[in-house]
Amino acid sequence: MGQILLLFIFSFFRLYQLPNSLFFFNDWGRDMLVLLKWQQTGLPPLLGPLTSALPFNQSAVYFYLLYPGYLLFGGHPISSVFTLIIFYLIVFVFLFVFLKKNSNLATSLLITFYLISVHPQFIIQNRFVWNPSFIPPLIFVSIYSFYQLQKKYSLFSLWVFSLSISLAISLSYSAAPLLISLFIYWLIFSRQKIKQYLFSLFSGFFLFNLPTLLFEIRHSFFLTNQLLNQSPANQYNNDFISRLNSIISNLFFTNNPPLNQALFFSFILIIFIVVYFHRHQRGLSFYFSCLFLITLLISLLLPLTFHYQYIFPLLCLAILVISALPKLPKILLVLLLSYHYLKPATLQNYFKPARRTYAQMNQCAKDFCQNFKEPIFVSTQASFHSFHNGPEHRYLLRKNGCNVRDIETENGQAQYMAVVIDDSSFSSRTTYYELELFGKFTDRKTIDCLPNFKIKVLKRN
Repeated sequence: MGQILLLFIFSFFRLYQLPNSLFFFNDWGRDMLVLLKWQQTGLPPLLGPLTSALPFNQSAVYFYLLYPGYLLFGGHPISSVFTLIIFYLIVFVFLFVFLKKNSNLATSLLITFYLISVHPQFIIQNRFVWNPSFIPPLIFVSIYSFYQLQKKYSLFSLWVFSLSISLAISLSYSAAPLLISLFIYWLIFSRQKIKQYLFSLFSGFFLFNLPTLLFEIRHSFFLTNQLLNQSPANQYNNDFISRLNSIISNLFFTNNPPLNQALFFSFILIIFIVVYFHRHQRGLSFYFSCLFLITLLISLLLPLTFHYQYIFPLLCLAILVISALPKLPKILLVLLLSYHYLKPATLQNYFKPARRTYAQMNQCAKDFCQNFKEPIFVSTQASFHSFHNGPEHRYLLRKNGCNVRDIETENGQAQYMAVVIDDSSFSSRTTYYELELFGKFTDRKTIDCLPNFKIKVLKRN
């Protein structure tokens, strides 16, 4: 009964009022555009999304996970949410079956699943889907299976661990510090069967990154050369204090910074106490605590901006630590976090209507494409996101029959440009220089879809 209740809580926070609150833009549109091109051409992508820090793409397996749901739901972006929910639930059921013979592990898993069900960062990134969202279940599988390996070696546990951690890192390189932490823990406390570990890990990485390898062979190792010769993206707020503050705010996610800091340092104190008193037993709480401390240290030392999409390894470990604490501090922390995470104001924020729904955007694109058949470029100007080139609008116009061309790679193949004015006003400059690439133009017409949502058509002179 408790497991069914957890499944309901998890699903409710991700699905309630979703059609009205689904805010479709940016990376989500990028994903749908990749899947649409796959559907139209029949050619699966070989590369996943580009990383935020390195000039290197992640594994295309990310898109392979999304594609069946995309087809099933007719290209609606809500398919990604359902795919993600199903993925989490399947992994949860698998882990429960895998761990149910050990009561401590099973109890830890139930508490863990409750906390990820109500934690704001999980809910937000599950309702607003993009590439790091798949890795938490894989992190939990890898950590639990690695613990099982330390207690009793088996080939099944080894392959479960290797495949889950290699898939997690292939989906998001932010999971790499966790593998380093597990390796450090293994060096200190185990050092057994090194050949088996290395072979299974290598096999997992090879399997999930095979499409990338095929791309590299086809294109003379373009990504590798780019990684070696091109500087990483500029990092900001990447000093030690900024990374620490970002970690603290994302771990506890309250609107009270002093409370966040108090919770964090109290939590660290509890971890050190647990490690000290359980250092000889090396039980579950000691294992989770050591991994958290090592991963925290690595995260603080890495000279990278700690975006909130990078929080999952540390956040998963923090939740696991809580799930294995002694009874009293565990109950107190779960109750305190539940109080803050389940406040009405916090819950209402998940379910509030989007500034424009997917249905409204789709209808606008459909009406436009019924009356415009010329090849066209697409860009956007928006008050709330000036940092991308409107992939969601390119997707919707292409999906509804417009002959959309990419001005970055197909300049000269269209004489028109559609500039989507999203809660903004038109100016002669777009963030990614699409209008500069387009050249001199004449304003032909403006289509009003919603009070704050318009499409302006420009013709190249």
